[in-house]
Amino acid sequence: MRHATPARMEHETGMIFLHSGFRTASTWVWSRFRANTGTLSYYEVFNERLASLTLQTALALNGRIWHSKHPPVKNYFEEFIPLIQNGQGIFLYQQSMSSEWFIPQGGMDGTLRQEEFLYCQLLVKYAEQTGKIPVLSATRSLGRIPALSRAIPGTHVLIYRNLFKQWCSFTEQGEIGNPYFLKTIVQQLQAQSAPPEFAAILAEFTPASASPRDENLFVCFVLLHLYLYSRARPACDLVMDIAAMATDPACTAALEQQFLARHGLSVDLSGATDGMMFCQIDPAAHDRLHHIIDERGRALLKSAETEQGRAFGLKALEAFLTTYTAYTRETLTTA
Repeated sequence: MRHATPARMEHETGMIFLHSGFRTASTWVWSRFRANTGTLSYYEVFNERLASLTLQTALALNGRIWHSKHPPVKNYFEEFIPLIQNGQGIFLYQQSMSSEWFIPQGGMDGTLRQEEFLYCQLLVKYAEQTGKIPVLSATRSLGRIPALSRAIPGTHVLIYRNLFKQWCSFTEQGEIGNPYFLKTIVQQLQAQSAPPEFAAILAEFTPASASPRDENLFVCFVLLHLYLYSRARPACDLVMDIAAMATDPACTAALEQQFLARHGLSVDLSGATDGMMFCQIDPAAHDRLHHIIDERGRALLKSAETEQGRAFGLKALEAFLTTYTAYTRETLTTA
């Protein structure tokens, strides 16, 4: 049952909201919008660093200080500098917005918290006051896309990457000593107001650690994202499929035309890449894990409320299984 939002922007905005999970080329997409000086493009609007952001850190944080593989852009958070209050922290931002409030009150189709609404409204209005198109990006918004799209009208974009390739990027980060992204899987499953399906996933597939070798964490990752995608897709106006953008110029051109038609905004989306890293899940476990993910994934998708959501989730599941199988076969062949 849909819950009424506590508030809604009083006018149709020209806002663009870029929603994604982690390690999906979302920083590259954001950088393409930022390159147009007619936008005010905020980076990761729910990032926990915003709670303590200072001028010094805003000017220092970029993709060169860690193994990010991000495009060469200047400081991530420069657009937030005018909103720093009393020298530290972004006005109206709260730490809970990062992961605790990943799911709205009442579940994915529930109510956006008033604090989140006021914060996002501030970002939009500030950009509008400067005469620029507000572009908000978020790698922590997949669970609240329906609530955000109702409360803050504009163009909501879902950035999607093949789940197996996304997992492999999590793996690479974990193997070089950065388990941050692996840890977010359980954090999101344990978010406040999480649907009962999340608790069921964790109960059946309890990870032993935030390790790229943990088979249960692998299953949790896929099932979590299938649930999120199938519920979020109907609330999005556009989808950026990174694999399609990397291989099909017509796909990229069509997306560019959409932003031109909707916002009068020229954005160059050419040059997308969709490389493959490596997976540390035991190849011998492939058949068992393939069966589990296929069976549990389809069960989760059956309960999605819309056919559009179910179809998108099924496409994501099948793409994952195909890529996982091909990778495993190649691994076993070359071993």
